[in-house]
Amino acid sequence: MASWGSCDFHELRDLNERIKAAASEPEMDAFYTGLLDEMMNGLLTDVKELTPVDRGHLRRNWFITKAKRSGKVYHADIYNNIEYAPYVENGHRQEVGRYVPAIGKRLVNGFVEGKHMLRDSLFDLQKAAPDFIKTKSEEFLSRMMEGK
Repeated sequence: MASWGSCDFHELRDLNERIKAAASEPEMDAFYTGLLDEMMNGLLTDVKELTPVDRGHLRRNWFITKAKRSGKVYHADIYNNIEYAPYVENGHRQEVGRYVPAIGKRLVNGFVEGKHMLRDSLFDLQKAAPDFIKTKSEEFLSRMMEGK
């Protein structure tokens, strides 16, 4: 009887084991939380850059929480604990003609437009997220295939 040769499947078995290990719940959880933490750090940097500076108090008080998993959803928060932050973000009404000693002038406009530092940064993140996630996923898969 003719022999067709022999095959060694140990590399295929090793690849299968690496895939099983990488696809484990703890590994995937670490990947997703790391991905979200990295995205939130970028968002924090962008928001701080767009935040107007008088004395820097508003800019210094932007914070993020670590990414967490809740059920099947991963989430993290960005916040600013300064009481006037929403007014700078969204704008506010003011009384025309009122004298403000801090600026030494009377108010002229009835409405001050918001700076939208958080909104604009979130829009930028939303645009950049698909490419960022794709790149990180490819890096993860590459490490998994190489066994690192």
